[in-house]
Amino acid sequence: MTTTTEQKTLPCIAVESLTGCAGELLVILDNLEQLLPFVRIVSFPFAQSKNECGPVDITFVEGSVSQPHDIEKLKRIRSNSRWLIAIGNCAVWGCVQAGACSRCHVEDMLHAVYGDESPIKALPARPLSDFVHVDAMLSGCPINATQFLSVTASLLKDHLPYITHKPVCLECKLRENPCVLIEKNLPCLGPVTAAGCGALCPSLGAACYGCWGPCQSPQMAAMATILQEKGYQLDEVLSRLQTFGAPDTLFARMKPDAEVA
Repeated sequence: MTTTTEQKTLPCIAVESLTGCAGELLVILDNLEQLLPFVRIVSFPFAQSKNECGPVDITFVEGSVSQPHDIEKLKRIRSNSRWLIAIGNCAVWGCVQAGACSRCHVEDMLHAVYGDESPIKALPARPLSDFVHVDAMLSGCPINATQFLSVTASLLKDHLPYITHKPVCLECKLRENPCVLIEKNLPCLGPVTAAGCGALCPSLGAACYGCWGPCQSPQMAAMATILQEKGYQLDEVLSRLQTFGAPDTLFARMKPDAEVA
């Protein structure tokens, strides 16, 4: 059993949230027992009532920057953290709220919900890295528990983790899954989505819908062409590709009113 004196010498970890669904927090909470012998949780507002505000070794942050106070909180977290890790697709890419903001102005959404007098102030959803330096980014919606524990282990050994950005197709090949894009003609986004989920949806015969965010150097135009050839309209294709917050720069050559080259 760890004594109070020993606890004070353990690495300090904080788990913080901005604007998100708390899915990542639930994953961490579910796996906290495996970490507690090796770390001291000094701040985790989602799970404990007593939280400290001082410097910490590692801070995991979930949620996108979607409100003015998110920016203030994030900068405060960055200044108190040796390592700052973005966890989950909201923190890494902006996720669903960023996808919505790419197709509709925030002011229009606020007006549609609240009318002329909105009780809240909102910003177009953006990832943490748009505002502060982020040491590592762990995608997922929510994150994968094994990846989270692996990343934490690397940081506790004082080096940044290796996080793969290969496409989901690689995981499908490793699991010897039949390709649902080719064999079932499903709108699978595996070729442009980052691996990490273990190809969960294709392994069950369903199409990958991109919840891990873009893989490294995704061929968006080629993906759109393939889906169009299968009978999907370009605006529907773009909607699928943008849902989980893929940045606008990936769509520079793709226009809803033009054919993909």
